[in-house]
Amino acid sequence: MTMREMAPDEDPDVVAAADPPTASDEDDAGAPVHVSTEVTGGPFGERASRDMILDALSQVYDPEIGIDIVNLGLIYDVDLKEDGELDVDMTLTSPYCPMGNIIQGQAHAACVSLPGVRDVKVNIVWNPPWDPRTMASDEAKLDLGIY
Repeated sequence: MTMREMAPDEDPDVVAAADPPTASDEDDAGAPVHVSTEVTGGPFGERASRDMILDALSQVYDPEIGIDIVNLGLIYDVDLKEDGELDVDMTLTSPYCPMGNIIQGQAHAACVSLPGVRDVKVNIVWNPPWDPRTMASDEAKLDLGIY
């Protein structure tokens, strides 16, 4: 495939997607190469949905309890703004949770690569206080022995 010269500050993936295929663009067998011009992420394409964000956060486990932070009910709110900033409001099982910084960092890492996310702010909030009897999923309640 023929590609134009890139400026030093250009992203190669964006340049490749922006250059439309030409008649001379063929694979090794001589078949025409179809190049996608779809740009994903950011303001030009797909944005993470609330479900995608919660799915990503469900990969983060409280290391002391062994249940993910979504099923524990520790995620209070997620808000992906138009500029790509994702705010995650969450709490911890206790204000004295020794793993709080680790959980907060893992929540950030789980969301930072989602489509349309430019930056992630994980805010630890204490209101309302976490109560597993009302905030945890039924599955988590069973795991915690709450009937």
